[in-house]
Amino acid sequence: MGRTGSSEGIARAGLAAVALLLICSGAFPTGLTMAETPLWQLGIPTFGGKPPEEQAQAGPSFHFPPPDSEVAPMAVEVAGPEVAGPIEQSLSEVQPAAYQVSQGATTAVVSPGLPMPPLPAAAAQLDLPVAPVAPAGTTVPVAPVVDPSTPIGQALASGAPVESPPLAEETASWYEIPWRWVTRGWKNHAELGLDGSSGNSRTLALQTGLEMKRKTDRYTLGIDFDYRKATNRGLTTEDNGRLNLDYDRLFQDSKWSAFGKFGAEWDQFKAFDSRLNLNGGLGYHFIRTDDAMLATRFGAGASKEIGAPDDDWKPEAVFGAEGEYQLNRYNKMKAKVDYFPAWEDFSDYRVVSDVAWEILLDDTDNLSLKLALTDRYDSTPQGAKPNDVYYSLLLLVKF
Repeated sequence: MGRTGSSEGIARAGLAAVALLLICSGAFPTGLTMAETPLWQLGIPTFGGKPPEEQAQAGPSFHFPPPDSEVAPMAVEVAGPEVAGPIEQSLSEVQPAAYQVSQGATTAVVSPGLPMPPLPAAAAQLDLPVAPVAPAGTTVPVAPVVDPSTPIGQALASGAPVESPPLAEETASWYEIPWRWVTRGWKNHAELGLDGSSGNSRTLALQTGLEMKRKTDRYTLGIDFDYRKATNRGLTTEDNGRLNLDYDRLFQDSKWSAFGKFGAEWDQFKAFDSRLNLNGGLGYHFIRTDDAMLATRFGAGASKEIGAPDDDWKPEAVFGAEGEYQLNRYNKMKAKVDYFPAWEDFSDYRVVSDVAWEILLDDTDNLSLKLALTDRYDSTPQGAKPNDVYYSLLLLVKF
């Protein structure tokens, strides 16, 4: 058994030697190749990175640091145990030899699939645009600033631009203009007064009002509303109110102005239900500053007493004066008087006078105290008393 196994081994070795001899001598036919076993079946990896197409899209790649073979040796000698100062070396001594660029040469970055043109070695070779520089001693002309209140003719004559820069000019849509007019430039306050008593007499008196004023360089618009009501043991003893609209249009820098006036008055204990008056004319401002104002007016109009025995429109004249003065931060005085005589008979007239003193209660300008006195005189009361005097102490809330 042992001889059989050894003889078989000798036979196999002999056949292998004969086959090797035939291969080396070229005894096999041309084109006959042996079957090759793929490397991946033998467990050997064959993927070497991204395909060339993906590498071209990704752009050039650089590997840092460079291989050890490309790094130039750097030898630094120190003379003693301590270094007196920093060691200076040229770029050629520190930079790897493979990355050094000779003087005057151009560099080109080569990327597979992504050609790039060579770059100039010096930035001076680039033809870049340069901003012009004004010569020394010259000044750039600047357009003068125009006051918004300057007339357009005067602005054009001075050579200054009339229109504001687009970014500095505030614009608004057409539907925003009414809301801006209502919410900007107004000085308003609401007033309220209340008093009463109980015991032998039970009385309750209420007075409220609203005053609104819009003052600009061109006009002044004022709205004033007052209402009073008093009761005694449940019976109404006083119930009246009035509404005044005043418009004053200025004539540029002149002290003269044109005014329009509308008034409405109602009183439960008068011979008429309500009275209307419309007036217009000219005014003259003796003083018109932020702290003081004094003006007079005269004109013409008409009045009508609705519910009176004679309810026709009656032509009448109007003469008036108005003033106010800010004494200091906490005190302000106001006075106003209007005289309405009938054109047919100056003995038939009305006079309305108002005097007020406002006292600021806090530094926020929102709360004030008002002492007011009002006198209404009618020369033709038609059975009632001709004179009505109202005095009140009111609390003002400004907004």
